[in-house]
Order: sequence, then structure tokens, then C-alpha cells
Amino acid sequence: MSIELTSPWLLALLPAALLPWLAPRGAALPYPWLELIPRDALSRLSGVTLRICASIGIAVLVLAAAGPYRPAQQVDRVGEGAQIVLLLDRSRSMDEPFGGQPYENPLVTRGYDSKGKVARRLLERFVSSRRHDMYGMVLFSTRPIVSLPLTDQPALVSAAIEAGNVGQGLAETEVGAGLLAAIDFFAGRPYTGSRLIMLISDGGARLDLATQTKVRNLLKRNQVALYWLYIRSRNSPGIASAATEDDEGTAPARALHQYFTSLDTPYRAYDAENPDALAHAIADVDRLQSLPIVYRETIPRRDLSPYCLAGGLALTALLVLAQLFEVRRWSARRA
Repeated sequence: MSIELTSPWLLALLPAALLPWLAPRGAALPYPWLELIPRDALSRLSGVTLRICASIGIAVLVLAAAGPYRPAQQVDRVGEGAQIVLLLDRSRSMDEPFGGQPYENPLVTRGYDSKGKVARRLLERFVSSRRHDMYGMVLFSTRPIVSLPLTDQPALVSAAIEAGNVGQGLAETEVGAGLLAAIDFFAGRPYTGSRLIMLISDGGARLDLATQTKVRNLLKRNQVALYWLYIRSRNSPGIASAATEDDEGTAPARALHQYFTSLDTPYRAYDAENPDALAHAIADVDRLQSLPIVYRETIPRRDLSPYCLAGGLALTALLVLAQLFEVRRWSARRA
């Protein structure tokens, strides 16, 4: 464990720790014949001990003034979890309620939580239950926005998820750009455990051939699994239903699902038409992605000055206590 100093030049005052050994002894006590005084080994030992305590106290206080601290460091840990990138759709349709919820009047949707709000609430619960994962987060609609790099700090992840409640979504859903931004989190990183992209979206998008090829190759190169939590909108067909030739135009989500199933890397899809189904899907992800993982924990800088000050205060209190018990004159009874 390395220790650094904020003001190392103050260590030039350390020779002051020799002052207790240079100081004269206390005032002499008059006695008619010194040979009558028995030798007191305990007093001699106490005197040496108090000088040592005084020297150490001065040295410790000088060290406290120099500002010792333990610098931030990174420690490799082995846990159970995964490196997970949350790819959350922020399009305008995510501000609407689930399509599978029953409405008394389909035109009145007030009082129902939006798909985005329910998804963020369940994701926050998911993150809080998995403390040893590393998380990154990307929001996407017209273009991807990296809101959080990969980190193992749950408080930061929760704050990033909550920040998705700000503002309204945009009209378009660029899934391809979002996927490329999410895969980029793993570029150049050594493979230390399970890697996963959780796509939470209520719509699909047509990916051109170049984007399909790029996504396929990057997922394979970086060994990343893809889970799609598809939140169905009202009157939207399920992604697992039979495919047709016109899917790219009439059911882009189903066409996107067909492309994902052709990937060379692991892929799972969950068709959630209500909050309960989404909760079940997230719980299933929690069960599946619990593999050994090596992650790096950052231990923040730690100030050691309070410990030095506490030690100096304790030694000073000991010296003051010894001063109170010092014999300043012989009593008549003792004489």
C-alpha cells in the first residue's frame, strides 16, 4: 500500500522530534543527602518512555501537517455477474402506455404509466439486485446518446436510469445506430466475463445491409450476447408471429427479430405486452446472466491525516497526564 503526501516539504520539520531529548530535566528537588534516596528504576524508565512519546507525537503531528493520503487504486475482483449495456429506446412511442393493458376508453390513457417509465423502474430494481455487474447505458431515438460508460457503481447507474425521465422522446427509432454505440463499449476491452446488450424498445427499424453486416461482425468479434425486451404497442403484432415478405414495411419489429435470430452470437427475445410480462422478462435475464466475471473496482483516495492527528492527540494527552502526576516538592511526611 503506497502512501503519498500533499505537502512533502513539511517533512523538513521532522528533526524537531529530537527536541525532547535535548530539553533539560525538570526542576531539582532539594534533599539533604542524595545517598539516602533509593534508586528508582521505574521513574527512570518512565522518563525515557515519556521522551519517546513526545518525539513520536511531534513526528506524527508533522506528518499530519504534510497531508498523508492513500491514492486511488484499482483492484481486480472476481464475482458473479456480467458486463451489461442498457440500450433504452427514448422515442415518442415509449411515452405511451402498454398496448396490452385494458382501457375503458382506448382514447383515454391518462392514469397509466408509460412504457418508458415502467421500463426504467424495473431496470432500476434489476440493477439494485445485481451489485457485482458492470453497467453502461445508451439512450437512442434519432441518434444514440451515451449517458453512462461501463461502471460498477450502482448509484451512478440508478442516476442514469432516472435521468431518462427528463423531457419527451423524438419520433424516429434508429436501432442500428444504438446497437453500434452499445457494442462500442466493449471495443478494445479484454474479455473478462459475460457480455450482454439489453435492448429495451417498442419498435423496430429497417437496417440496411451494411449496418446488418457491421452489427453481426462486431457482436461476434466482441463476444456480445443480445437480449431484446420488446414492449408491444397497442395493435402491434408480436415479434414471434409468422413472418411475411412485407414485414420490413408493415411490421419492422418482426423483421428485425428475424434478423437477430440469424446472428452468430446468443440472442433472446421477450415479447412484453404489459408491465407484468416485462417484469418477468427482466427476471429471466437476471436468472440467465449470472456467470463468473472479473471486474475492476476503484477504491477512492483516502485521507490519512485524521489518524495522525488522533495519534498525536493521544500522545499529547498522555504527556499532560504525566505532567499532572509529577512530584514538584517533597512533602514533610515523605521527608
